[in-house]
Amino acid sequence: MIKFRSLTAEDVECRVSQVGKDCEWVTLLLYKNARTDMRILDETVGPENWQREHYDCKGNLYCKIGINTNYAHPELPDRWVWKSDCGAESYTDKEKGEASDAFKRAGTNWGIGRELYESPFIFIYQKNKDGSENYRVKTKSDGKTVVDSKFLVTAMAVENGAVVGLNIESTKPRKTCFVCGKLDLGKGAMSTDDKIDSIALSVIRDAIGDGCIDGEGVLKYYGVQRMEDLTAKQACEVLKQISKKRRNG
Repeated sequence: MIKFRSLTAEDVECRVSQVGKDCEWVTLLLYKNARTDMRILDETVGPENWQREHYDCKGNLYCKIGINTNYAHPELPDRWVWKSDCGAESYTDKEKGEASDAFKRAGTNWGIGRELYESPFIFIYQKNKDGSENYRVKTKSDGKTVVDSKFLVTAMAVENGAVVGLNIESTKPRKTCFVCGKLDLGKGAMSTDDKIDSIALSVIRDAIGDGCIDGEGVLKYYGVQRMEDLTAKQACEVLKQISKKRRNG
């Protein structure tokens, strides 16, 4: 059985997934790039013991990764096993992005980076309660407010195939803006026992108002009388469900 190592913070990047009104909050997604899969394949089985092929099936671009599963026993004949998956188009480079995505998904089929599917929900407020910023925003010439920071994964803990700890920093200002799990709480982090923030409360109420989630069901599930009684941890769980439903339409 081939055992690929867990991803580290250096292997993972993050991007903005959703943005609140006037960039009051953002959610982030963790992802691996194709170079990560190449590097881990080289480290584990050796560059001469894996290969990739791309092919079209019913208009979809697929990639299959083949591994010589007898790589550790050179005295035996080669035994190639293949796993494949299709890719999704990129917003910036359709053909290249689709090919890269297919390769990364095929790598996930082999087990590379599968822990990213079991990672914490990353929700960050633009401003903390003391008024300090977690990330910068700017107003474009058309009047639209956009995020003016990048986000970096600076620490990550993985156990039993799941991401159990994260530290994420913004580049403007350079600071920890999200920390959770089996990592020490840093400045700007929110205790899971804190009460729900006013911005999160507004997002949840908007989702209830447009029928995205069932407000009474939320109250019953958490055993509280009012949305204001939710803890920060519970609010993040609700926001995660809202994000999934809006993403899935």
